[in-house]
Amino acid sequence: MQPNSYIIDATEQNIQQVLEQSRQIPVLISFWSSRSQPSMEMAPALERIVNEYQGKLVLAKVNVDEQQMLASQFGLQALPSLKLVFQGQLVNELEGAQTEQSLRQWLAPIVDPEAAEAQQEEGFIEQVRMAIEAGHGEQAEAALRQTLQQTPDKHAIRALLVEYLLGQGSLDEAQSVLAEVTEDAEPLRPFRARFALLDKLEGEGQSLKDLEVRISDAPTPEDLYAHGLQAAAAGQFRAGLESLLVLLRDHRDYKEGIARSALLEVFECLPKGDPLASEYRRKMFNYLY
Repeated sequence: MQPNSYIIDATEQNIQQVLEQSRQIPVLISFWSSRSQPSMEMAPALERIVNEYQGKLVLAKVNVDEQQMLASQFGLQALPSLKLVFQGQLVNELEGAQTEQSLRQWLAPIVDPEAAEAQQEEGFIEQVRMAIEAGHGEQAEAALRQTLQQTPDKHAIRALLVEYLLGQGSLDEAQSVLAEVTEDAEPLRPFRARFALLDKLEGEGQSLKDLEVRISDAPTPEDLYAHGLQAAAAGQFRAGLESLLVLLRDHRDYKEGIARSALLEVFECLPKGDPLASEYRRKMFNYLY
C-alpha cells in the first residue's frame, strides 16, 4: 500500500471495495460527524494508531451527515461508533468516546495478535512478581507451573519460575525446570550461567550463610571466591560481585588471577543491560589498570 492509502473516506459508492479489503487486512469503520465533539476529538488518535500500524489496518471514515444511508445500513446507534471488520465479518464494535490507550487495547488482538500476546504475558509476569513480594509464593509458583503446562514455550515465564525456586533454595528443582528446555532461549541464558558458577565450586562449596559469616571476619581468598560465585548463583549479584572485587583487589594472583574471569562470568548471569554490570565493570577496570 502507498502511504496513507490505508486512511480513506467510505461512501455508498466504495463501501463494497472497502469491505473487500477486509479479506486481507482488518478494516476499521469509523462513523463520525462534525456535530459530534467526541468523534472529532477521537479522530486524531485513530489516525495516529492506523499510521503506526503501517498497512496492517485500514481506517474507513464515514461522515454520517453525508452518508446517512450507509449509517442506517450499519445500524448506527451512537456517535462516535467503530466497527471492526476482518475477513468479511464484523468481529467487534465500540460505541462512545474512547481514550487512545483503550483503542489500542481493543484493536491489538485482531490487528497485532503477537504484540497483544506479549503484552498479556508481561502483565501476567508483573502480577506474579507482585504476588511473590506480597508473600504469596506458593500460589505464584502454582500459577507459573500451570501456565507452563499449557504453553511450555513461554521462556520468560519459565525464567521467573527458575528465579523463584533459586530464591527459595530449591536448586535441584530449579535446575530440573531449566533442563526441560534444551534450546538456547535468551531469557534462560542468565540462569544457565548461574548454574555454571555452582559447577565451578563442586567439592568445595559451603553454605552461603557460613560463607557470609566467614568473609565478614577475616576473609581468605578461598572464602571470597566461593562466596562470590554462590551469592551470584543465588541471585545476590551485588554481594557476589563485591566479594570477587575484594578478591581482585587484595589477592590478584589467587589461582592465576581467577577473580577477573569470575567477575566476567557473573556479568553473564545478569540480565541484558543491567546497570549493575556497567557499575562493576568500571570498578574492575580501575583495579586492573
